[in-house]
Amino acid sequence: MSHDFQLASGTTVRVSDELVSIERTSGKAAAKALFAGRTMGSMAIKRSAVTGVIFNSDYLLICASGLPAPSDFKISNIAEVKQFPNCVVAKEAELLPLYECLSQGL
Repeated sequence: MSHDFQLASGTTVRVSDELVSIERTSGKAAAKALFAGRTMGSMAIKRSAVTGVIFNSDYLLICASGLPAPSDFKISNIAEVKQFPNCVVAKEAELLPLYECLSQGL
């Protein structure tokens, strides 16, 4: 079963049984990424590689094997964390359903 999350920023996150796909390819997402210094393009993460999810008020960090993890940053440098390709930035209300979907089965 696949769940699609279309965020106001233009980012689309698709969660299936095998894959988590982050798409920042729409014009709106790419423009926001360019001006905020965030990652653009597409990213796919095997669901079996996901080791955890960090959810804060305006970002969600998907931790997985081979990707930046909490030990790679200091909590005082949130702006840098938001630039990671495995970080989804949006409003808390948009991220909560995504967090709940990703955290099932961890």
